[in-house]
Amino acid sequence: MSQTQQIARLSDAQLVVLSAAAKRADCSLMPLPQSLTAKGAALAKVVETLCRRKLAEERRTINGAPEWRRDEDGRSLGLFITNGGLLALGVDDTEKQKPSQAPASMPRQRKTAPARSRRQTRKASPASSNRGAAGQSKQDLVIKMLRRQFGVTIEDIVAKTGWQPHSVRGFFSGLVKKKLKLPLVSEVGKDGVRRYHIAPITSSKT
Repeated sequence: MSQTQQIARLSDAQLVVLSAAAKRADCSLMPLPQSLTAKGAALAKVVETLCRRKLAEERRTINGAPEWRRDEDGRSLGLFITNGGLLALGVDDTEKQKPSQAPASMPRQRKTAPARSRRQTRKASPASSNRGAAGQSKQDLVIKMLRRQFGVTIEDIVAKTGWQPHSVRGFFSGLVKKKLKLPLVSEVGKDGVRRYHIAPITSSKT
C-alpha cells in the first residue's frame, strides 16, 4: 500500500495524534493533542485502532516519560508511534517530506530569531541551553561514529545515545541524508550484520 493510501485511510483524529508524535524527540503520543474533539471512549477507540494497525504501540516508560496507563503489575506504560506510523505519514520519504514532518527521532535544533539581541540571548533559560547542548553533542557523536572506517550498527548508536532504533533511522533520513547531504552507506558484512558509515567525499577534478 502506498503512503498516500495509508494517509487516506487515517481518520482526522488518528492523523492529528500521529503527526504530533512524529514531531516529538521521543516519538511519544502523550500528551494527546488538546485540539482533539474525541474524548473518553471515542478517544480510547482512536488509540486502540492505531495500536491494532501497528501504527502505535504501548511500551514501558522510563525517565518520567508521559504515562498512558499502568499494567497489571502497576508498571507505567506509554504510547509511541511505530515505524509503520512514521511511514504512514511519509516521514521516510525524503523527497516529499515537509519541514513540519521532520522525523521525531531526530533531535531538533532550537531556532533563534535573527533579530535577538545579545542581552536576550544571555537571558535564555539555562535548562533550555543545556538541553540544546545535549542534543547537539549526541548529533556530533553519531556523525563521528558514522565516520569510522568499519562503520557502526544501529545497536551501537542506541547504546551510546539512548535513542530508540526508529529514532536512529529517522536521524539517518532527516539529518544525515537530507539536511547534511552526506553519502550514508549501508552494508551487510560477512558476519550478517548491517553497518552504516559515511563514505569519504572525493572532490572531482575539473
